[in-house]
Amino acid sequence: MTTTQKKKKSYPVLEDIHGAKYQPMDELARGGQGVVYTTEHPGVLVKGFTSKDDKVKQKWRDHMEWLIRQDIADLKLARPLTLLKAPRMGYVMELMDGLIPLKDIFDRFINASDEVSEENPAPHIQNYLDEGGLRRRIRILAQLARTLNQLHCRGMLYGDLSPDNVFVSADSAYAETWLIDCDNISFESHCDFTVHTPDYGAPEVVREEAMLSSLTDCWSFAVIAYQLLTHNHPLKGDVVNEGEPEVEDEALRGEHPWINDPDNFDNECFTNLPMQLIENSALPALFQKTFGLGKNTPSERPSMAQWLEALTEVDEHLFVCHECNGQTMLSLDNVDLENASCFFCDSAIDEKLVLFEEFIKLSEHEKQDKYPELSGNTIVTGRKVCLQTGDQKELKRLMPSFSYDKVATDHIQLEYTDTMLIITPVEPLSISRGEGKIQAFKKKISLKITARGRNDEPYCIHLGDPQLTHVFWQFRW
Repeated sequence: MTTTQKKKKSYPVLEDIHGAKYQPMDELARGGQGVVYTTEHPGVLVKGFTSKDDKVKQKWRDHMEWLIRQDIADLKLARPLTLLKAPRMGYVMELMDGLIPLKDIFDRFINASDEVSEENPAPHIQNYLDEGGLRRRIRILAQLARTLNQLHCRGMLYGDLSPDNVFVSADSAYAETWLIDCDNISFESHCDFTVHTPDYGAPEVVREEAMLSSLTDCWSFAVIAYQLLTHNHPLKGDVVNEGEPEVEDEALRGEHPWINDPDNFDNECFTNLPMQLIENSALPALFQKTFGLGKNTPSERPSMAQWLEALTEVDEHLFVCHECNGQTMLSLDNVDLENASCFFCDSAIDEKLVLFEEFIKLSEHEKQDKYPELSGNTIVTGRKVCLQTGDQKELKRLMPSFSYDKVATDHIQLEYTDTMLIITPVEPLSISRGEGKIQAFKKKISLKITARGRNDEPYCIHLGDPQLTHVFWQFRW
């Protein structure tokens, strides 16, 4: 769907099958299959289905009746709640206020790039920061990945995924993310849809060789993610942008290399934002796997669980620069807090930042039985989490998958205020100073900022029985 200018006109009152009435107010979005309107009820929308074909209308209504019965109320979807009373074709849905289509953000950074001049060489960089920077983009994508992952884990697909039907917070300080236009949600085994939005359809769908599936969802998501992070379409490099329209059609069918193909530079692009922002993460490899081998071999595309895990890991490594408000990701492999600096302005890292590092402590029995080659009892997992003043975060032992969305039995809630660090255990935990005495805690622990730096020994937060193999988080205070 695409947003349109709000029309100040009157619409007839609509009634649902239960007798409730709705007054359409403004047109919110319009697409090939229908129109969405706001109503006089806050957060309540109505969608009208616009096909005139009786067979298509009956098939659509049957599908909507099926979708209303599905157990998807816990997902961030503007799902159909009830159908409109016949002969009207449409349904009622809820969507929280304060959201705009992701397409609006895409349009703004395209406009910013068009304003590049000798006097203003980098308006797109400023736009990147004004729109919430890297952290907001990562969190938008993580929420979207989580919703798609939950759908896929239930054997469902979303279908026609594009920036038109992804709605996000209008306020750049937030990253709330919802999907609307849920008409194409289906079980994979029952799906016979091929509808797609130009630029976002998987190559096999564009070539009309395959139906929609979870694999086509993964493709569309990767395109949106690449655009949001780099301000460019992954298949539209200089060859496409400077060529005839048929060259673009060929690229969207998968007949040209993607713009960062390491083995073929024919379609390179030099106008997008640098990949250095995320180069120390798993994201570049996921993009390569999607747009490289996965371009014409759908089964090679990363799953939504893989995207969710990689995006969550990036979010955990981001720190905010207090000079320019830009966000930079610490290296996953080598975190050097003393030499780390802002990607955008080179300012030194926030000296109040606290870094939590995850380890596995092996029991002596398990070390001898499974890891006799280790010189010690500690395994470095490589997982690290940045915490700055004002942050509230959770430390979960499991990396995100479908089960990560449920409440874990072994995680920690962190809150970092101007005066203290508050550690709240969900399950009982133990804390030690380095290899020192381990003390058990069931309630929250508060560490005052005035005590920071008085001891060289790091704190260790132990999850589970310290005498058995367990996870612990280490940080300095």
